[in-house]
Amino acid sequence: MTLCKINKLEIQGFRAFGRNAQTLEFPSLLAAIWGPNSQGKTSLAEAVEFLLTGEIVRRALMASGQDEFADSLRNAHLPAGAEVFVQATILGIDGKEYVVRRTLTTDYGKKQECTTALTIDGVADEEAGLAALGIRLSQPPLRAPVLAQHTLGYVFSARPQDRASYFKALLEVADLDEFRSQVAALEKEAAAPENPLLGKFTVAVSVPAAAQHLKPFLLKVPSEVELTASFSSAFKGLIEANGEAAPPGDDERKARVIALLTEKQAKTFPLKGFDRKALPAWAAPAPAKFETLHRFVEERGKVDAEVRRLANLFREALALPAVHEAAHAIDCPLCGTDDSLTPERIALLRERVADTEAFQKALKEARELLGPMTTGLSNLEAALGEAMPVFITNPSQFRRARGFRVERIRELLGADANAEISAWLFSLRALARARGRVVAALRGTSGLVKKCAADMDGFDECASIEKGFDSIAEAHAEFVLALTAYSTPEEKVRAGLQAIVDVQSETAGWQELIELAGNPAALRSAMIERTAYAEAAKELTQAIKQIDKGNETVLDEKFGDLSEGVQKWWDILRPEEHSFFDGVKQRPGARRTIDFKAGLSIAPDRSSPQFRDVVAVFSMSQLHCLGLALFLARAVNEKAGFVVLDDPILSSDEDYRAFFNAMVIEELASLGMQVIVLTQDQKTWKDLGERYLHQGVGLFQIDLRSPADGSAVANTADDLETKFMKAEILVRGGHPSLHKQGGEVIRDAAERFCKEMLIKERRAKGEAAASLNDYSLKNLGHLAPLVEPLLTGDPSHPGKLRALGGALNPAKHDDAIPAAGVLKVALGDLRFLKKTYL
Repeated sequence: MTLCKINKLEIQGFRAFGRNAQTLEFPSLLAAIWGPNSQGKTSLAEAVEFLLTGEIVRRALMASGQDEFADSLRNAHLPAGAEVFVQATILGIDGKEYVVRRTLTTDYGKKQECTTALTIDGVADEEAGLAALGIRLSQPPLRAPVLAQHTLGYVFSARPQDRASYFKALLEVADLDEFRSQVAALEKEAAAPENPLLGKFTVAVSVPAAAQHLKPFLLKVPSEVELTASFSSAFKGLIEANGEAAPPGDDERKARVIALLTEKQAKTFPLKGFDRKALPAWAAPAPAKFETLHRFVEERGKVDAEVRRLANLFREALALPAVHEAAHAIDCPLCGTDDSLTPERIALLRERVADTEAFQKALKEARELLGPMTTGLSNLEAALGEAMPVFITNPSQFRRARGFRVERIRELLGADANAEISAWLFSLRALARARGRVVAALRGTSGLVKKCAADMDGFDECASIEKGFDSIAEAHAEFVLALTAYSTPEEKVRAGLQAIVDVQSETAGWQELIELAGNPAALRSAMIERTAYAEAAKELTQAIKQIDKGNETVLDEKFGDLSEGVQKWWDILRPEEHSFFDGVKQRPGARRTIDFKAGLSIAPDRSSPQFRDVVAVFSMSQLHCLGLALFLARAVNEKAGFVVLDDPILSSDEDYRAFFNAMVIEELASLGMQVIVLTQDQKTWKDLGERYLHQGVGLFQIDLRSPADGSAVANTADDLETKFMKAEILVRGGHPSLHKQGGEVIRDAAERFCKEMLIKERRAKGEAAASLNDYSLKNLGHLAPLVEPLLTGDPSHPGKLRALGGALNPAKHDDAIPAAGVLKVALGDLRFLKKTYL
């Protein structure tokens, strides 16, 4: 089957790339891109990943917190409004070209994913459209056929569990763990929620006199009768331990223990002073309530006071049959005047009565509203007082008599608690002020409501009452906040005092015992719930064990198949080594550990090997090979049309590089797979260019000359220009050792320039076989005099070449290192000569 490939890639504004779009055209199935470190190679690899998936996997694999990647996709120096996109011309499996473009619409944020827009031939599309072209994405996190150094680095530095998760994702078996995790997530639901009653029960069991009666119920559920009897026995033990005879009744025993607790604790400190009731919910009357008051005032205005006074009289008169049925003037039944009650006057009376009926209804509704308003305001004021600590609502004389003093609190808690006490007092003052504001608003509004209720004829305070309730609501909200802010520092002070009081009064656990005895039914329900959760958790544990067993079987089968593919690429990369990759499998009985086994043999045919974990016995180079072998096995299995490899070769590993360049690339090419190699190793780049020249290999160089402009990509196989680019980067470095290296590179470039000039002259004279190899052992001192006569463009040109030797000689020897300015001039002269003559 024909595989897809990338014919052209265009990048603008993405990570290291700036406002000027960079274009790479790939003429064949192989492309090599060289650039020193930190010049944009990884950004280029991630651009392909971004194009295909809309994200970069490094964020998921490497960030300790994903907010570290906020604003990381858009080039930091990109002008506002400039577009960020990656675009590729893809040759699809149907033989047609398609333009695939991914545009960044929103970058990564501190707590958000990036958003992008994908188009194919200018039409908005989804990832399913990529599949139609032959682009097959793998399982997360490594969905794209892009392998980078940071991926391998993550694997080898990760903890065993993290490494296992990575390889499972790489090998597409993470779905098994996902299923297991979803089932295991039910453990949280099966775990009994924290129940304060059970916590109190544990504390109560610690009371010596209660332990023998209550301890058995830590593991089993008693009946309510048994629980009540046990509490009563515990109270009996406490009373008798205090030297008293316990009363016979359960309630009497409990009451006596409460009294004993208060007496004992009060000798140290009156903790009851902190007691306060919960503040009940409150809300201002609904707008419809105030509309009722407004409607009453409106209806009252329609009927004057005299009519309202006589309304009942008119209503009785109209109810008389003579009046009700009158068709002409009749004698008035009220005053006796002859023919004074005409049909017109009767109609007027009916109209007046109708007006008063609407008024009477509005009056009734208003009265029914004002009464509850008064009661509600009074109740709220009382609730505010009850929500305050008892020591605040009682007079100072009361507090002094019982020893509830700040000085006593400081004495008991010690100097270490000064900060907590100060925070408590601060929040207490704020709470008192907040309560005062609510009470002031309450009393003002309550006075208005009472005034209106007492004088309905003169009542006209609707707006004032409504405004008063708004003030109450605002002040009440502030009080709730102040109460919430008070709770925490109060709890810290009270808890500290409680611990001291419990110790000094020897009453630890008594309060919990008393509270639980007050509602044994609730405690028993909590115990039943605890037992039910324990049974469910036990059943779930058994189910997970069965899933683990099944997953292990599936993983062994799937990893066995994959191991064959990995073995193939390993043998290509590391043929005939005594240490070799053997297989990948899940460690028996260990759900989160995957073993990559290595064979160690002393025989050339790898017979009778000893097996060890690869992480323990493989070198970094071998682990690097294993990561690449795994990636290639997956890519081939998924029929990926192309792969992007970011520094797949360790620059220090000559054997690895040789096998990769000569055998891996050829094998991938024979499979019809496009390979795009990014490398900081110039030897690798040069070797690929020479070895696959006959296949039209695409050669590129990438460098970051200006952060403002971003990384630039040059399509060139010109080795001399490569030297120029490398030298320019080194000369910009601030360290003297970099200047020395830069000088050496410029001298090498000068020697290359001379060789090309001499070859150019010889070929012009008909020596078609002239080659660079003819001058392989010649240095600049030998070559420059031969080239100077050829520099005829200007009398100054030979001098420029002659000056290069003097400027660069110190870099080649142990003399003083050339200054950056000297190197820049030398490089500029050499560039000029190349441009002029070559």
